[in-house]
Amino acid sequence: MKNAGSVLIMIIMCVLMTACGPGEKKSNGGNGDKKEFKFPTETSNDGKAVSGGTLKVAMVKDSPIVGIFNYAMYKDEYDGDILDWFVGGYILDIDENFEVTDTGIATLAVDVPNKKVTIKIKDNMKWSDGQPVVADDVIYAYEVLGNKDYTGIRYNDESTKIVGMEEYHAGKTPNISGIKKVDDKTVEITFKQLGQGIYTATTNGLLRYALPKNYLQDVPIKDLEKSDKIRKNIVTVGPYTISNSVQGESLELKANEHYFRGKPKIEKVIIQIVNSQTIGAAMKAGEYDVALNIPTDLYKTYKDFDNLEVLGRQELYYSYMGFKMGHFDKAKGENVVDPDKKMSDLRLRQALAYGINTEEMINAFYEGLREKATSSVPPVFKKYYPKDFKGFEYNPEKAFG
Repeated sequence: MKNAGSVLIMIIMCVLMTACGPGEKKSNGGNGDKKEFKFPTETSNDGKAVSGGTLKVAMVKDSPIVGIFNYAMYKDEYDGDILDWFVGGYILDIDENFEVTDTGIATLAVDVPNKKVTIKIKDNMKWSDGQPVVADDVIYAYEVLGNKDYTGIRYNDESTKIVGMEEYHAGKTPNISGIKKVDDKTVEITFKQLGQGIYTATTNGLLRYALPKNYLQDVPIKDLEKSDKIRKNIVTVGPYTISNSVQGESLELKANEHYFRGKPKIEKVIIQIVNSQTIGAAMKAGEYDVALNIPTDLYKTYKDFDNLEVLGRQELYYSYMGFKMGHFDKAKGENVVDPDKKMSDLRLRQALAYGINTEEMINAFYEGLREKATSSVPPVFKKYYPKDFKGFEYNPEKAFG
């Protein structure tokens, strides 16, 4: 019953900027048993930008943020959200299909026959300290990730698909043999194998980010995680940098004048950590312009507020329920199915799939903010999602007949 679980939906709830006035509510559901939610993913504002304006952001979290603002080193998803929304900045852009485009700081070229990719940095790209983004910054990101003293969580089996990465990680070589600096703006990476995910920078160990080598190289990699250089005094290619912080509680950001898309119109952003029990009242009172990461189960408490607009997008995620039908043979390195296990009976598994009213569960427990999974590809991947595949529909007769 691989797809009996219900997939995802909201990753963020955003409130319209208070200076723009009330937004149109987007919480109207569909007809029938299945609720249909089509939230917009962005809002628009035709008003004139306020000189020196400040954006107030609520990050909904019931514990302090960790505060590691570096793509190689962060471990907490809330740090990752702050990176993605405000201070991070990737060098490789992706489109609505999550495929790498040529609209970012760098471009990606894939040479399938030779299992190589080329990353080329565009002219006049700069870090927030005014230093140019160069090939060494791209290479340094891989060297940090693969270093034997690396304390993060992103070195994995995908990383080892880069030629020479395993030897470098083991400390046998001073550099990664499969990564070559062609010139100051160009890096060539050779892989042991290429997968389709290379075009989305999600597999093969290909990274979408670079790290400012000149700024970070004096910090031993084993100490990088606790360094102020990735916690407070960061250098980034993102739209904002940190100007002040209260550990675990709040961040004050200032616009990056070197941002490659132009200096942001909003000069300052203040991010505060807000408890989930108080965010509803704060939103109703208009205390914040944007609220991020509101738990889905709070949706019913604010869906009818007339001073906000709800934005949302399906998550890059699916969940499923599985059954243990045997054991793993460590000596052979393979799964062994036991035909005498109760759940080994295909008819029983099918009966359970037909007997679960997923839509009823979604409406009862998740306010309709989940979707039945019919594939291991979430619907947000529109280009690849098999939209005509219906999966197991609720059918008591087939379940109990």
